[in-house]
Amino acid sequence: MVRKLLWWTACGASAILSIFFLFVGISLCIASYNLKHPYHFILTFFASNLIILISVVVIIAIIIRVISRLRQGDPQSALETARVAGDSTKNNLRQ
Repeated sequence: MVRKLLWWTACGASAILSIFFLFVGISLCIASYNLKHPYHFILTFFASNLIILISVVVIIAIIIRVISRLRQGDPQSALETARVAGDSTKNNLRQ
């Protein structure tokens, strides 16, 4: 139960941090257009796009993990069921 709570807390914290950095990257990208020096514009623009890209990738990874976790159900109960049923590979080898 504690492990499940820690997993959901870590996913939530990662999602909140990623959304925060996504907004920081977007605001940095918008602010880069107000820069006068072309070199500063290029560096700021590409840095903001890198921040946005990493944030979006982390958000997508979290969404995929949550969806797969919800579809899979409780993995702990699946392990307990396998232990109760025994190892089926031994029976297949004897036949």
